[in-house]
Amino acid sequence: MAQPTKITEIAPGCFNLRAPFTILAGIVDIGTHMSFIKLSSGKFVVLSAVQLDAQAKKEVHDLTKGGELIEAIIGTNPFHTLAFEQFYELYPNAPFYGTPRHIRKFKEIPWAGSVTDPCVLTRWAPELALELTQGGEFDDPQPESTNHFAGVVAIHLPSKTMVVDDCFRVSKNPGIIERGIFGRRDMEVSFHWSLYNDALYKTPTAVQTFHDWVLHLTKTYDFDNMSTAHGGILIGGAKAELVLGLEKARVALKKMAVARGGDLVY
Repeated sequence: MAQPTKITEIAPGCFNLRAPFTILAGIVDIGTHMSFIKLSSGKFVVLSAVQLDAQAKKEVHDLTKGGELIEAIIGTNPFHTLAFEQFYELYPNAPFYGTPRHIRKFKEIPWAGSVTDPCVLTRWAPELALELTQGGEFDDPQPESTNHFAGVVAIHLPSKTMVVDDCFRVSKNPGIIERGIFGRRDMEVSFHWSLYNDALYKTPTAVQTFHDWVLHLTKTYDFDNMSTAHGGILIGGAKAELVLGLEKARVALKKMAVARGGDLVY
């Protein structure tokens, strides 16, 4: 019997591929993802990369016609790096764009550019908007073992879909700890736990900068769906859930801002 298809079209022109990703010595599988955004030209912008098994390789090959339809591959999180060497071996002729950490780490890849370049961020507008998280370190986040918050947030405007790695998370079937301690509910949008530790600069204005950037996303872009790397996929209501998530976080964010010599005004 054929295995279920691994690449799914979660919204028109927005394809998602999920793959295992384990932590705690392989005990816990938190999953990860990559996405294929189909442009009006028929070509694809690939967001991130995951380790591909034989079936996934075939599906990517078929979707992109052997890579001919890949217009760009973008590293969207400085620490989502494990599959880029494999993807480059498979598609060496495709243009690769990375975060500064990608570019430093994989010197054998002839990078076409950095996502910190405004020209790269706006290259596929108005179909695909790319935003960098604000308020924290993007070039060289520390400590590397835990501060994985910063990244590229992508919004595919035609399908009203936001694709994000670590900074936002959609709770999928939250367990007892998530429900009992953090009050999470299914399909709730929240923030990566490092937000309250090392994610933001420890300056008086960093919390306000981050808060206002999240509001900017909700006011600037018309999105209704959200795909997150280590959480679920929310179809419908994503913008409202992100607003609720920000409202829920404000007490803790304000306390953190004050502790760092600033304030949070909203």
